[in-house]
Amino acid sequence: MAPRFLLHIGANKTGTSSIQRMLATNAPALACAGWVYPHFHLSHCAHHPLAYALAGHPTRGVPDGWRTAFAQATADPGMAYVISSELFFRNVPPEAAATLFPPDQTRIVLYLREHLSYLASWYAQAVQERNLTASFDDYIRLFPQPFEGFLKRWEAVYGAAAITLRPFRRDAFPGGDIRQDMLAQMGGVAGIDMPKADSNLTISGNLLFFKRMLNHVMTYDEAHAHPIPDEFGAYAELQDSFRGRFETGPDTAALAAKLFAHDRTALTARGLDLGPVPERVMGQPCPNLDTLQTDVARIAQVALETNKAFLPYAKRLPVWPK
Repeated sequence: MAPRFLLHIGANKTGTSSIQRMLATNAPALACAGWVYPHFHLSHCAHHPLAYALAGHPTRGVPDGWRTAFAQATADPGMAYVISSELFFRNVPPEAAATLFPPDQTRIVLYLREHLSYLASWYAQAVQERNLTASFDDYIRLFPQPFEGFLKRWEAVYGAAAITLRPFRRDAFPGGDIRQDMLAQMGGVAGIDMPKADSNLTISGNLLFFKRMLNHVMTYDEAHAHPIPDEFGAYAELQDSFRGRFETGPDTAALAAKLFAHDRTALTARGLDLGPVPERVMGQPCPNLDTLQTDVARIAQVALETNKAFLPYAKRLPVWPK
């Protein structure tokens, strides 16, 4: 019998937002193929509140009585249900997930990404959203985040046969599109309207370096407060050097290869090929000392013209233009 639930648990930084947006906006086509993407307290098109509820988060879950409401939302025996949140992989105890998604009725899809690019994306987001001040090399030492341990937890509850592992690599996807790959995991769905790609740009270059400097003079609550992270995300559209990948040299690549050698070996033994760790990543220098002064002046000009919320904290910096 086909599984009743398809649980897409991430991982994060693997195109999850694009998949979720596609699923949330194509209910008629999904229904024709026998699928439902429940609009059950969606947050940014994803089932994040449901994941928070299963993880026992005190404030970010769903209202009381949610289990009964979820059972009603997934009660049609003629349909299968796809659930998606990258919070499941690392945040939700698999035992808690099994109380809602029984192992004998559930198949799990998990995308994993090559470690260096995965952590680089994580790092840029952490600097943007919090008051992290570590260099990237220090960050991957402090927060190595291997996949194998989390994967074993899910396998202990659901079994390896119920978990489909997919590499986050364009050359592994139909047409280079992870959304098409996800639809293939659902057996193929015709008539899907692909939304435009998300515009959630990754901060880079001197914008990333400036936010890291700013984090030295901000508390966690100040750095995390709305709308400060979004303000820096908007700056990424200001100029090319403020977005995209940041440069990492061969020493950093060698460090990542060493730190994750065991993890990569274990994943390869499972038949998952993440691709090689690159010898270096070409991108925006962070910092680019040749343009740092003019870039900070431009950040300051826009901040003053638009009265950015981070202005009071930026004035604490010695490099802030007077």
